[in-house]
Amino acid sequence: MQARQPALWAAATTGMLVGAAMVSTSALSPAASPASLAFLRYAIGLAILAGPALLATWPRYRARDALAIALLGVAQFALLILLLNHALARLPASTCALVFATMPLFTWCLAALSGREPLSRRRLAGLALAVCGVAVLLLGSARAASGVGGAGSLGLLGGSGMAALLAATLVGAATSILYGPYMRRYPALPTSGLAMAASVLFLALYCSWQGQPLWPVFSATQWGHMVFIGLSSGLGYFCLLWALGRLQASLVIAFQALGPVTAALLELALHQRLPSPALLAAIALVLAGLVISTRAPAG
Repeated sequence: MQARQPALWAAATTGMLVGAAMVSTSALSPAASPASLAFLRYAIGLAILAGPALLATWPRYRARDALAIALLGVAQFALLILLLNHALARLPASTCALVFATMPLFTWCLAALSGREPLSRRRLAGLALAVCGVAVLLLGSARAASGVGGAGSLGLLGGSGMAALLAATLVGAATSILYGPYMRRYPALPTSGLAMAASVLFLALYCSWQGQPLWPVFSATQWGHMVFIGLSSGLGYFCLLWALGRLQASLVIAFQALGPVTAALLELALHQRLPSPALLAAIALVLAGLVISTRAPAG
């Protein structure tokens, strides 16, 4: 139990950092493209991890394992964050964080279908509450949009932003499962550095191909947001991989439910934006699902 507790705290830290980073990313979306934001996010995150990672004892990676870790890094960092940044430019951060928090359902379903984790009715019930929470949020948003004649807002909610958000959630679930064997075979810190370095290289090439600047023009406040996003990415990713090496993937990812709570609180503090009744009800359902899921028996 004592060995399990630090891993649970690491997973919780990751969930809170995800929500906080979404708020900062939403604030930066008008000033830079999704690709530029993704590159800077992980360039800063890699710089933060570089010192400790270089001082750590690096294992001798098998060539195929190193390639697999690099490809997983490109998927989890580059592809996922490009999709997520696209969504954050079109949807509120709290909405994105709440939908992203349903990742445990995708993770658990994929893990159960692949035979990596046992079936658990209690966990399925808990994770299903998260889907109910998202449904409440979407229904509330639809009513609000129709009530103010916001057909465009409703279309946007159900359009490319939501599609990108769901795709990012699925990518995150799949990579979380696929990381498991490598995190039990190799230490978290150098593996984090390897995966993140691969994604930074990919994003630099992608920005060059798209003609997007690697260093957008930001104000001092915007650079503050950018540095925080990079810091949360470096620290959060290390915590994620460290927890994945000690806990079941679906249990670790269940703590993404803390993201929307963090995002809603930050939006309230920074923008005096009160959460809607639908958002509050959705958060309650998602948190209830988290409690049930984390208390479900492992077998």
